[in-house]
Amino acid sequence: MKSVIVKAPLRCELIDVPIPEPGPDEVLVRVVCCASNPRDWKAPDHLLPGVEINQGNEMSGFVESVGRNVFEFRKGDRVAAAHPMQTANGTYAEFATAPANTCFLLPPQISFEEGCTIPFAGCTAALGLYQRLKIPFPTSPDNAALQPPLIVYGGSSALGCFTLKLAKLGRFKKVIAVCGSGRAYVESLGVVTHFVDYRKGNVVDDLKAALDGEKCFHAVDAINDGKSWRQLSEILELDGSISVYLPRLDYSSIPSSIYVGITFFGTVHGQPTPGWDRRCEEDVDFAYVLFRLFGKWLSEGKMSGHPYTVLPNGLASVEDGLRQLKEGLVSARKLIYRVADTPGL
Repeated sequence: MKSVIVKAPLRCELIDVPIPEPGPDEVLVRVVCCASNPRDWKAPDHLLPGVEINQGNEMSGFVESVGRNVFEFRKGDRVAAAHPMQTANGTYAEFATAPANTCFLLPPQISFEEGCTIPFAGCTAALGLYQRLKIPFPTSPDNAALQPPLIVYGGSSALGCFTLKLAKLGRFKKVIAVCGSGRAYVESLGVVTHFVDYRKGNVVDDLKAALDGEKCFHAVDAINDGKSWRQLSEILELDGSISVYLPRLDYSSIPSSIYVGITFFGTVHGQPTPGWDRRCEEDVDFAYVLFRLFGKWLSEGKMSGHPYTVLPNGLASVEDGLRQLKEGLVSARKLIYRVADTPGL
């Protein structure tokens, strides 16, 4: 089968490899669509230099086979799934594996294109909101209680948008989104009460104006550019919490009284968070429950995928997609690839 290896400096190589076998708790998926995330170029570029593997983590397609411990899925099922980071058999390929706890059935009305935009960003957003910030989960009785204001920095990113979609399942006094050119889509979600445009250069003052005297204890930093979390720390109460998403960064500029919840997608697959001594073993079962709810919420119209652009030439376009992400040319959209569009397949 064909598989894409991502290298540094950024370049991709389409190679031939054997079709993988699923592990005991895995499904093997015949990939129809796969999606790119910013980490896919950042990992070989500077996060884990020298590691050259298939960096894909999101996919949709048909179950081809299942491991001996898997009982919920069977050959031919339409699914979307997340592949463990930095492991073999990634999703930029004709076939890829995924643990059953991060796989869900696609409702009939949801396309493969939409489905593959959900697993990685949707799960990471949920980890940040519920597991790190301790916002009541939608199934909790406490979810009916009115929550203090929530700030989402980077509201038009995939991670930010899924955080806002999940916030719509709860109740907040205010939901404040910091974003720029992607505002139109964010506004269409119908949950944001106040917008702050970071391009105006007055983020802290504008956030204070949006809060209008309300205390804020919870913030999601979906950008993690250094400036973003410093600005949020000026707004949060001293006993507040902030969810961040790049574990290898130095967050020492955030006051020590503010809880910094490092949200690392790998914890749902039992991977330790780099540079953080906290064990998050509960995230494995959390993901199992969440992914079953993703299918239910999609079927009920409570959840939707992210806007996307399909690049031509399937797997042969992965390098172009990652380059667009690296150069900051993508806003409020996911880049996806239809495997069948790959020349020569």
